This record gives sequence, C-alpha cells and structure tokens, in this order.
Amino acid sequence: MMNDHEIGRVVAVDTAQVTVELNRDLKALTRSTYEGTIEVGSINSYVIIPVGARRIVAMVTRVVLMEESELKADKTMVALPSSRRLMKATMIGTIDECKFRQGINLFPVLDSPVLITTKEDLDAIFGKKNDCGIIDCDAPGYCISVGRSAIFPDYDIKIDPDAFFGKHAAIIGSTGSGKSCSIATILQSVIEHDQVKQTRFVILDTNGEYRSAFQKQNGAKWCDAKPAYKSLYIPTDPAESDRLAIPYWFMDSDDFVRLFRASPGVQRPVLLNALSSARNSFSNETAWFQLRDDLIKECNRILGFSSGADKSDAKSIRQLCDGLISYLLDDDISEAIKDLVVVYPAISVEGIIKIFKTVCEVSREGIRNENQQYESYTIIDASKRKRIEGDIRSLLAVLSRLPDDLATLSVATADCPSYFSRSDFRYRHLDGAMSRDEANSNRARENCSTMIMRILRLLEDSRFEFLFGPAAAEWPQVKYSLAAFLRDLLGLESSSDYILSEEVDLATNQLPFYDRQRRVASRSNVVIIDLSLLASEVLENVTALIGRLIHEFLQRLSAPDSGVGRGEFPVVLVLEEAQNYIREGYKTEEDSISKQVFERIAREGRKYGLGLVVASQRPSELSKTVLSQCNSFVVHRLQNPEDLRYFREIVPGIYGQLLDQLPALAPRSALVLGECVQAPALVEMREVDPAPRSKNPKFFKSWTTDVKTPYIELVCARWEGYKTNESP
Repeated sequence: MMNDHEIGRVVAVDTAQVTVELNRDLKALTRSTYEGTIEVGSINSYVIIPVGARRIVAMVTRVVLMEESELKADKTMVALPSSRRLMKATMIGTIDECKFRQGINLFPVLDSPVLITTKEDLDAIFGKKNDCGIIDCDAPGYCISVGRSAIFPDYDIKIDPDAFFGKHAAIIGSTGSGKSCSIATILQSVIEHDQVKQTRFVILDTNGEYRSAFQKQNGAKWCDAKPAYKSLYIPTDPAESDRLAIPYWFMDSDDFVRLFRASPGVQRPVLLNALSSARNSFSNETAWFQLRDDLIKECNRILGFSSGADKSDAKSIRQLCDGLISYLLDDDISEAIKDLVVVYPAISVEGIIKIFKTVCEVSREGIRNENQQYESYTIIDASKRKRIEGDIRSLLAVLSRLPDDLATLSVATADCPSYFSRSDFRYRHLDGAMSRDEANSNRARENCSTMIMRILRLLEDSRFEFLFGPAAAEWPQVKYSLAAFLRDLLGLESSSDYILSEEVDLATNQLPFYDRQRRVASRSNVVIIDLSLLASEVLENVTALIGRLIHEFLQRLSAPDSGVGRGEFPVVLVLEEAQNYIREGYKTEEDSISKQVFERIAREGRKYGLGLVVASQRPSELSKTVLSQCNSFVVHRLQNPEDLRYFREIVPGIYGQLLDQLPALAPRSALVLGECVQAPALVEMREVDPAPRSKNPKFFKSWTTDVKTPYIELVCARWEGYKTNESP
C-alpha cells in the first residue's frame, strides 16, 4: 500500500544526486496528509528517501515535465502523449534516530520510495528539538539565529558559532545584495544571546559602514545602540581625537621592507641592519650590542680610508684610531665593554686597544714635520694597506658573527616590536649601515638612494602621521605601548596591575589608544576600525600589521605564564571588502604582505583561536587560499559569470546545483552552506537593527525634494589637512 507521504520513486542515482519520477496522481503537485496540504517539488525544499532504518534527506534543485508518446503493442496506433514529471534532488544528509547529520555514507537503490517531509523530519533537519533549555557551552550546537527558512517560514535557521567563526566563514554577494547587513545581524545575534557575556569582534571596515550598526548618534555624541553592544569605534580621520594610531615600531622587518620597497641585494640588508641597530640603541640591556655596532662601523670606515689614494687618508685613520682608543677608555661605557667581552670571549679590551694603536702607528709611518702645525703624511701603499686590513679584519671577523644564544641575551632583532627613535633611525642608523657596506666597495649609498627618498617622503607625509607621528616631533618611549595597543584593539578593559606612563611623558592626543587605556577603558564586544579614509598606498600594510599582531599575540598565549591556554581567548577578525587587500593573482610574495599574512591566518589561525569572516563582492579577485580555508558560506546574489565560476571551484561539488539560483536571489536572501548549519538552506536573513550605513542612495528622492548643498569648504579643509575657524 502506498504511503500517504509518498510522492514518487527513484529512477536514477549518482554520487550526489537522485532523479525522482513523481507519481502520476500528483496533478497539482500537492499532497494532502494529516498534517495538512503540502506542496511538492518546491525548489530548495527537502524530500526523504528511506534506506533501511535511516532516512536520506535530499534538497530539491530541479523539477521538469517530459512528454512521452506511448506505442501500443500491435504497433498499429500511437496513443496521445502522456506527461512524466521528474525531480532532481541533491542528497545532503541522513536522519538517524531523529537526529540529522550532514554528509552521505549510504545511497538509495532504484525504485526506492521518495517521501515528503513530515513535521518530525523538519524538526530534525532544522534542529528545533534543541531550542529549549540552557546551551552547553562546550558543545553549543546550532544556537545562533541568522534568519528563517524561505521555504518553511515556521523554522529559524541557526548556525553553530564554533564552526562558523572557528573554521572561518565567507560572506559573498554582489553590491547591494545585503552582505553588510548579514555580517551586522550575525554579530548582533551573537551579542544579544542570553548566555553571551563577552565577545571579541574586530571589524576592518574599509567603507565606513558599521558604526551605525552598533552605535547611534545622540546630538554630537555617539553611544551604544543597545546596552549589550559595548562597541568601540576607531576612525582614520586625522581630525578626530580618537583616531587610529599604530606606532611604527610595532612593524616587523617584512612590514618595513614592503612599505619602503627595499629591493634585494643592497637595500634590504642595509635596512635590516639599521632596524636592528636602532631597536637595540634604546635598551639598557643591550648597550654591548650598540658598542659592537659602533666598533663595526668605525672598523669599516678605517678599511675605506686604507684603500684611498690621498695623503689625508692616513691622517683620517690616525684620528679615528685615537678617538676609538679614548672612547674605549671612557668610564661611561665600562659596563658595555664588560658585557661585550663576555659575549665575545675571543677578544679583550686590551687586545682591541692594541689593534687600534698598531693601525695608528702604521698610518704614521714616514710622517714628516711630526708634532708641528703642518704634518705631512705619506700615501698608504700596498704594504701598509695589507697590514692595516690584516689587523682590522681579524677584529671584524669576531664581531660580525652574532652569538648562537642571541635570544637569551635579550637582543632586539629587526622583527622585535621595541621602541626606537624615528630620527635616529633615519640620520644615524641608516647612515651607519650604509657606511659598513660602502667600506666594502658596494656603493651602498648610491644603491640605497631611491629607498632613502621613499623613507623621507613617507616620514614627512601627513597622511602617514597615524604610523610615524607628526613630522615636527616624534613619539617618545612609553611603558607598555604594545600591551596598551592590543588591549585597545581587542576591546579589553584597562589593566590595574601595570602603570602606564603619565601625561608628562606622553601628552594627550598623541597616541589615542594610550589615552583610552589611561582613562580606564571599559570592555568592548565589538571594535570597529574605520579604514575608509586611509591612504590606499598603505592599506595592505595596515591590515596586515593588525592581523599579524593579533595572530602572534594569540600564538604567545600558549606560554604557561600567559594566564590562559592556547585557543582559550578567541578573537574574530571581520575583513570587509577583503578583495581590496587579499587579492588573488600576485605573482610573488613580495607584491602583497597582507595576502601573505591572511593566508597564514586562514591556514593556522583556528588552532590559536583566531577566526576570519571574509566579506567580498568579487570572490574571483580574492585569494583562493583564504577562500578555500572557509568552511561556512553565506552567499547572496552573484551575477558576474567569472565570480560564479570561481566560487564553484571553491565550494564542495555537492552544492553545484544549488548555486545555479544565485543570480536570481532577492536582497536579504542567501544560501547558507557548510559546517555552520544543520542543512544547506535558502534563508531570509534576520532583520538587522540597527542597520549599517550601506543603503542604496535615493537618487529620485534627491531630485524631487529641496536642494541640499554640502559644506564644501569645511569638507575640503579637513581633506587638505588644516582646520578652519568658520563653522556652518
């Protein structure tokens, strides 16, 4: 006897899909059951295929009507055409003991019955039985509502936050399809959950849209739109007092190399040597390292003079050696000398002084009118040069090799985020690094001229004050600057255990993040970094720097004394319009540091508790590595054929038929796929309240209402970087 819920039979099976021939009595494509009248064959609806004790769930992707002529047995007449209704459905999971699980490990056979879903089936597919009671924090399951099913409006679509954020997610769609609203409503839904006490969402907002989703304007001030939001907004507008500031000393060697575009060969080694020297010059623990640096620099200068062909070179060598001997006998550097000898036991203070005395004597050989006003030196010939180089190079051979246990000596490398003076770096350490190479006839100064010009331009460009500070003055060294920045970036409250520098050491409005921590900052659930006014030239560097600092910080939480364990302090990084700084198509790693950083986070971030939510309207321009590491997708309307093709290559092939509907999706509608949901579903996304500032402009309304003229002069004054006393 036919089951009341049976609608057809399986007539074809492959590894992902089944073809079903619908019963001929379904003329209106409806089936009446004790639960009511149910439509049959709606796209994105589900059907059930029993296989033993389990039930395969398949998602309808196509329904077609085929006309067939029937040939009678006597072959003398042909009957009128009869219709044959076929339905294709993608198998997405199984129901076993009232529990739904994604994935297929068994297949139906031909002529298996196909049933419409019952309420019990839908409850299992959508996880409605898990709606009541307190959620287990260790295994929350599908507990965050993101919208409702477009096919079954009585059912909410819920995501598993651990799968969605922990294994990375991508929110894709053409402009105007609702990506920004989807991101905002998902974050709002998490924060508003009854059991959620704190979150750490960091949004890299390249379009300046998300502030209005978490804050509301009350006169001239902004406050949280809802008490639970607890948001922090950081603008890049230099006129704002709470603007973004990222001190340059937080950058590592790769950041500097990419920003200054230091080419391999000469420029890069010079830059790295200068960075290492600059960082160590501000550490009392590494005074020996600076002394070593000075000795290497002066030794190379002596070698440079020894290869000259002028009589004055001999006098210069003598003066250098006399100065070095006096310097080494100075009481102010006695501790540094002691430490240097400990690090390099092959040398001694007496031995170094003896070398310089010997070189001095060689340079003075053949001198006339000694001890008189006009001394006459002789040219340094090949014999003298060989003797000078022999002594100096023996000392350089020792000093040029860094000790193996450098890390235990607290020496700042070029990657260490320790403070150094911007002006000293430019006028002292860069010059010293070039002098070393110049002594070896590498023409370092000439080869580094283009890099030096770029450095000077960036240091003096007002658009980069957020990174290098004002051109007229530089930021001073302050306590716990990196810790204060990370607390601000991650929305953490100020620490009462560590005292920050007072205003006498660092005036207000110089480092806004430091000011917020000194004012006793409160915890924030969402930190919005508005990058919309950031110079495009430095967008990749800034996004990469923020991502790398968070990633490396979470990596270091594995240490026993960190206070939390590995992965126990999760952070979610939301990358809006990610194709602008994580582009696919770069030929070498030199082209994009942000691509390199975020690809590493995509591969490794999960184990340390760093999740990515990647939003893009052009997935074909987005890094394939980043996108392929995403295990969950919220896909809005996609119309560009290249984007559709590219996206099909990224997602599992089982979803291929479902993606055919993407070009026709309505705004706010999205396909939700992947590990974050019980079953793939077409979702009407949750209404966002309040909404991000991403609504379409009202052209016709503007044309039909009274003319509004912007304050052109005020806007341009801020754009040009100066203040006007006139107010509208």
